[in-house]
Amino acid sequence: MKECNDSLYLGPQLLAEAERLNSDIVGWRRDFHQFPEVAFEEHITASKITRTLKSIDGVEVITGYAAPTCVIGVIGKDLPAPALLLRTGMDALAVEEQTGLPFSSCLPGVMHACGHDAHMASLLGAAKLLSLHKDELKRKVILLFQPAAEGKGGAKTLIENQFLEEFNVEHCLGLLWWPELPYGELFTRKGVMTALSDRIHIDIRGVSGHAAEPHLAVDPVTIAAHTIIAIQTMLTRDIDPRDPVVVSFPQFEAGHAYNVIPDQANLWGTLRAFSSETRDFAQRRIEEIAPAIAKAFRGLASVEYSTNYSQVENDPEFTKRVIEIALPFFGEDGINLLEQPMLSGEDFAFFSSYVPSTFMLIGTGLEYKLHHPSYDVPESLLPFSAAWEAYMALTL
Repeated sequence: MKECNDSLYLGPQLLAEAERLNSDIVGWRRDFHQFPEVAFEEHITASKITRTLKSIDGVEVITGYAAPTCVIGVIGKDLPAPALLLRTGMDALAVEEQTGLPFSSCLPGVMHACGHDAHMASLLGAAKLLSLHKDELKRKVILLFQPAAEGKGGAKTLIENQFLEEFNVEHCLGLLWWPELPYGELFTRKGVMTALSDRIHIDIRGVSGHAAEPHLAVDPVTIAAHTIIAIQTMLTRDIDPRDPVVVSFPQFEAGHAYNVIPDQANLWGTLRAFSSETRDFAQRRIEEIAPAIAKAFRGLASVEYSTNYSQVENDPEFTKRVIEIALPFFGEDGINLLEQPMLSGEDFAFFSSYVPSTFMLIGTGLEYKLHHPSYDVPESLLPFSAAWEAYMALTL
């Protein structure tokens, strides 16, 4: 018999073992999906993960590290070599589900629309597989179920509490399922993988009045509309079009009655870019434009700009090694190197800023994009994903 670290033998073995766990993994995914929880409130989710990990032989379980809902599984804790981290997010989004699934979200306005339900189930499956192969591990493996991955900085909280030092993490791996990419194929790249991602809040003040007498009021809604248009125009006229930058304002709040001009409006948005210089320029222009537009319409505006995620930087040497071991698992036709980084933001960037890391995508081949109310995942991919995570832990 070939040694277990022979990738030509190990990959098919792990895939076969994962298929035998299929009903468990699918069940976990559906349970997570039905009871989604937003950032730092993943208490039910954390308790389910904890209970499952504690039932797996050879897994040490640590709860509440740096955040009450954080769950960590450690396999091979006595191995002397520095650790490999496998990480998944836990939190759901403020989205009203429209999938029509029999296990749809039980909570109005909250949904797993980013695949974290599948990611968590996949990592639990990997934990079971690694338990079967724990004697073959060459170094400690950390399974991180991380709270607040959707814009609330859960990774930053962990790092600020010395997570990487406490668990002696040498390398980090992040995996995300991505719609519209071919089913079951791997996508990654060396260097910059995702954009930096920032938050913008524009507070606009006017003067309330009757909708029939707008000349006696100062309409903050009109100011907000002109502000959005001015910022979008700035992006296309002040910045080199070959330098990608996106600003969107998905959240707009103003007023309480259809016939009353409010005295305040609020815009919340995000900026994405690959270059910190471009981000700094756009920030300055937004901070200039919003007060100027408001003043032109006799109002006031203030901008609160918050830097959030930096770019995910895939370490070239470590990513090269990930691609090498992926060849016998995915086949040459199943591995793709992205030509350009993605404009999405990702808090895995906090890990990649400190230790050599690789962030990667697995295509799901489905239509609806992330954060869409009809977003779903192909459950047939769950054992495959679990086997791939276990395979990386055993071969890297």
